[in-house]
Amino acid sequence: MADTPHGSSSARAQSGSGDYLDDLYSADAPATGAPDAVSPPVEEAADKPEVGAEASRVVDIALAMFAADGFSATKLDAVAKESGMSKRMIHYHFTDKKGLYRHTLVRAMERITPPAEVLNRSYAVPVEGMRRFVDAIFYRFQDNGDAVALMLRENLDQVLAPSEMATLNGHADVVLHMERLLLLGQDSGAFRPGISAADVLLLVSSVSVFRISNHSASLALGQMKLTNQRNTEGLRRMTIDMVLGFLTSNIPDSGYSSYLEATGKPGPGMQTPADPYTIKEPEIY
Repeated sequence: MADTPHGSSSARAQSGSGDYLDDLYSADAPATGAPDAVSPPVEEAADKPEVGAEASRVVDIALAMFAADGFSATKLDAVAKESGMSKRMIHYHFTDKKGLYRHTLVRAMERITPPAEVLNRSYAVPVEGMRRFVDAIFYRFQDNGDAVALMLRENLDQVLAPSEMATLNGHADVVLHMERLLLLGQDSGAFRPGISAADVLLLVSSVSVFRISNHSASLALGQMKLTNQRNTEGLRRMTIDMVLGFLTSNIPDSGYSSYLEATGKPGPGMQTPADPYTIKEPEIY
């Protein structure tokens, strides 16, 4: 049961969204080499909407308002009043409300993506590299609650068509770095086969999003405040341990290349490997 993102949009636009911040990207992290040239942080340059400093501030304010109140309830008049930019100029920069909304989704994905220096870092020990990368993703989610709330709202409200969302895809660099770590670990025997970047990212994002999406329900039903420092740190350790345990366990190889599949069903003539966990008889729970 997920909570609907809520709160004062104007207040959230002026303050940070997380309860617990930590210094994550320490300079003394062990690396095997210097970072490569800094690449574009999220989107491909040709697809990334460009905005000036004043318009960028409007995007930040609108992001908090869309996250708190949703697309329909957020009015451009309110964004104009909060940002100090006239409604006419908002139309000039973003065309319409949906254009502004698209920019806020791009900004949200930028915020929850680890920076280039993390994505370009290499490690001699796969387990250490994976631990630090999962740590980085976890903190990006926790430090940018408005961005996560906006992505949750878009999944529920579906303001944009799937084809529009596909053009905003900004996690390619994250997937690429995760694939490099998995390949290094699987080639060295540190990680078991049959796990993809999508599998690991699902685990990390599930726990990271849960802290934000279910904090009110957890407090009301279980008297557990997920957003305080103690439980945020506990969720962080849980996420890292869960991923490393998943990657290094002695579970037999199922024959699949991954748990999740991004494309359609197998084509004609393709055989599906036997699943050791297949339920042969219907089960009623």
